[in-house]
Amino acid sequence: MQLEYLTTANSMIMWIACIPAVLLVLFQAFIFLKRTWATGPRMGVPVEKMKEAAKSSLIASIGPSIVVVSGMFSLLASVGGPLSWMRLAYIGSVMYELPTAERAAMFCGSTLGTDNMTEAAFATAAWLMTIGCLGWIIISALFTDKMEVLRDKIAGGSMDAVAALTAGGGIGGFAYMVAMRCIPFNPMSSNLWAVLASAVFTVWLNLYMKKNPTAKWAQQFGMTISMFIGMAVGAIALFI
Repeated sequence: MQLEYLTTANSMIMWIACIPAVLLVLFQAFIFLKRTWATGPRMGVPVEKMKEAAKSSLIASIGPSIVVVSGMFSLLASVGGPLSWMRLAYIGSVMYELPTAERAAMFCGSTLGTDNMTEAAFATAAWLMTIGCLGWIIISALFTDKMEVLRDKIAGGSMDAVAALTAGGGIGGFAYMVAMRCIPFNPMSSNLWAVLASAVFTVWLNLYMKKNPTAKWAQQFGMTISMFIGMAVGAIALFI
């Protein structure tokens, strides 16, 4: 028997309310693609290179997309299909959405996914999931262009320094996310084994690419394969 609040959560009015938001995301993606395709040749980027980059990006997006879809199943049972679809289309992180919904329900004296979850608690969860991520959007809107100026000042006009700074920022961000899941050290942690498996494959892949620089499969599928290996090893370690 479906919980009472999920009847509202999966109602037609919720689908109608969420569809415009998802269409906006698709429209933005279309605009970015159209402008990129028009600007690339003016910047001297060959069309063949753009097609290759588009193909590589499409393949590399498979892994993260599967993670989002798998996370959507847990969110579906808690806040219904329309809201899950809309929120993951915007943020794509069940690591944010689900805990936020749980906290909203708790503040209302309810428990997410149980029969004491009220429609008022569901509405609070929907608002909190939406408003809680506005900080990222506001900061990006107000300071993205200024970050580029700051980056150039730090780099002192050196393109090598800009490249190193950009690479260092990416490495630092990923290292932080890995550290959160591996510290404190636990040799039985499935997260640790997932990270190690991906790291070993990535090191091997880089060595392979040095010997075979024309191997297109490594360039296009490498990141996706690494993600799948990490997920598979992590899932195996979880049940051992």
